[in-house]
Amino acid sequence: MTSEGKTNERTGAAPRKGRPKAADDAERRKHLIEVTTALFLEHGYQGVTMSKIAAAAHVSLNTVYRLFPGKPDLFAALVGEHRRSMVDLPGDYDDLPIAEALERIFFVNLDKAAEQRRFGLAQMLVTEAERSAELGEVFLGEGPAYTHKLLVDWLTRQHDLGRIAIEDAGTAAKMLMDIAFGAPGSHRKGALMWEGMQERNAHLKICFAIVARGMAV
Repeated sequence: MTSEGKTNERTGAAPRKGRPKAADDAERRKHLIEVTTALFLEHGYQGVTMSKIAAAAHVSLNTVYRLFPGKPDLFAALVGEHRRSMVDLPGDYDDLPIAEALERIFFVNLDKAAEQRRFGLAQMLVTEAERSAELGEVFLGEGPAYTHKLLVDWLTRQHDLGRIAIEDAGTAAKMLMDIAFGAPGSHRKGALMWEGMQERNAHLKICFAIVARGMAV
């Protein structure tokens, strides 16, 4: 009879104490997303196969398909990861002043290296989304549309708590996205050029302070 801490009577080997399968799969998913991100950035979506992903991640092809039934599912996971690097929601900011909460939600104090990583991934995701209607829908659903919903939910909660006064949470959420995601303008031709991340972050802080005053009760 085999029990934890005793040898297996048939094999003579001690039983392995493995972690729960769910935890293992969560780590595998994270690793696959990291590997896929690097491959997509280097070769593009069309230049990467599920087999190539499995080989680069050092896992079986069956494991890749079990965790991500298709390449669009991996693309969706990448969009989700990028969204979380852009907006820190859901989250508990109820004890913070609204302006400070917005700074944290939109990662105002991001450093240059992190911003470059975000921008590089965003460029790739947008490019691939524009090439395929299927990926375009995935990008919209997991990216901008999901971000908008998270912001609407947060703004509605702040309104219900009596911390802000807004007439239309949907419009307010879109305005915040325009402010935050339009700020790294140095990446777009003809747009406002920032000398560095300090200028970009200072600009956002001023914008969010103005917004907070405008929503004050």
